[in-house]
Amino acid sequence: MIVLVFIVVFALAYYVNFRRSRKRLYELAKQIPGPFDYPLIGSILITLGKNPLQLVSHLMELMHHLPSPMRAWLGPYLLVVIDQPAMVQDVLSSPDCVQKPFMYDFFRISKGLFGAPADTWRRHRKLLNTSFSPVVLKSFVPMLNEKADGFVHELAAEASAGTFDVHKPLARYTVVSIASTTLGVDLSVEKRDTLEEYSSNAIELFTACFERIYKAWLHPEVIFRRTNAFQVEQKRMQTFKKMSKKIITLRQHVLAQESGHDRQDSDPEDKQDTSPRGKIFIERLEEMARDPALHIDDDGFQQHIDTLLFGGNDTSAQTLANTMLTLGMYPELQEKVYQEIVDVCPSGPIAYADLSRLVYMEMFVKETLRLLPITGLIARAPTREIPSRGITIPSGAIVMVPLLKMHRDKKIWGPDAETFDPDNFLPERCIERHPYSFIPFSQGPRNCIGMKYGWLSMKILLCHVLRRYRVSTDIKLRDIKLSLSLVMKLNTKHMIRLERR
Repeated sequence: MIVLVFIVVFALAYYVNFRRSRKRLYELAKQIPGPFDYPLIGSILITLGKNPLQLVSHLMELMHHLPSPMRAWLGPYLLVVIDQPAMVQDVLSSPDCVQKPFMYDFFRISKGLFGAPADTWRRHRKLLNTSFSPVVLKSFVPMLNEKADGFVHELAAEASAGTFDVHKPLARYTVVSIASTTLGVDLSVEKRDTLEEYSSNAIELFTACFERIYKAWLHPEVIFRRTNAFQVEQKRMQTFKKMSKKIITLRQHVLAQESGHDRQDSDPEDKQDTSPRGKIFIERLEEMARDPALHIDDDGFQQHIDTLLFGGNDTSAQTLANTMLTLGMYPELQEKVYQEIVDVCPSGPIAYADLSRLVYMEMFVKETLRLLPITGLIARAPTREIPSRGITIPSGAIVMVPLLKMHRDKKIWGPDAETFDPDNFLPERCIERHPYSFIPFSQGPRNCIGMKYGWLSMKILLCHVLRRYRVSTDIKLRDIKLSLSLVMKLNTKHMIRLERR
């Protein structure tokens, strides 16, 4: 009895001290509307008993009727949900709001740009930015044309086979093209099964990691490690890491060959430019790893590769696959994209200068990203108080930006917000909207480092595919449901048909 009383008294004292230490957080939280506050558990009840597909539908329905900004509690953690573009800009553009919240650690890549702590991220991002400069991106165009042309020939077998899931070949294509350009290794010799296993396993791995976020009872690592989910995660992580290990091994062979060549070639005029601006991602990362001040160990080096490879592969493959679906859904709009391609680059390789002239194609892909987003929400953890439009977001809160809701908000996009219309991105319409109304790759200093590379590679591939094939599908936009994950998932496969032009 004495022990029990001691435990109760200790727990109460701890709780009172805990509340006192967060007095400012609670004071500022009271200024923000919050309809789901329950003692101790906060708002966790709205997630119970719902799978990712049901959760999206439930949250979307709620968000259209809830105040913004809005507070919610995930156990002891204060969530501040904002979807007003001006407030989103205040948060994402703030230098005090580049830290990712603790949930990003669940993905086990917290040494790469995706989840690195703010200080580490700042140093590494500044140095790695040069590997996506216009000079470097332009140098990728011949290789991307070569890979896209090979992909088009690969599709010939599918064109005569009826309906097929286009995501699988696209996942293989994006892995190979990213490795060939940014990582300097050739994965085209790998078996199809190996490339497909990497992509499908990564999707399952990070989907499970994401689901852990809204299962608050699994947040403590000491509890999670005692579950079957942890054992499954470890097996998937081992499979996931095989690809980056392979790339590191291949890269070592490349460097050894280059070193041998340099020893034989003593004429400096024959050597290529190795200025920092011209270095691809892997070359820049290798240089950084040799700097002891940056503290990049072997695990950190591999995590940077994991981040780039998965981040580029799954987002590009999913965007392209979604775009293939919408092209098939709207044949009259597909014809407009095709006619623009014929006008700009009717045959042969796509030139770097041609890409900026593919205006309608970009509008079409943006509209696909608006209604079928790659990322459903993003989150930040402010390290200082962030004043925004009449409220103050406290340090210690987690700010959540629901892109899925913003990109379908009728207050922003009008009464036909659910209708697919690339004209939403006509220049005169864009000028009327806040620049943070549409941020598919995030925005501010911690946006996607490979965003320009993604546009480059996607445009080149779409040009090659649409010059050769006409796309159709039986799937309708209204039939597609989305489920929350690190990369948003559809309730259907990307089933299309190809017809030779």
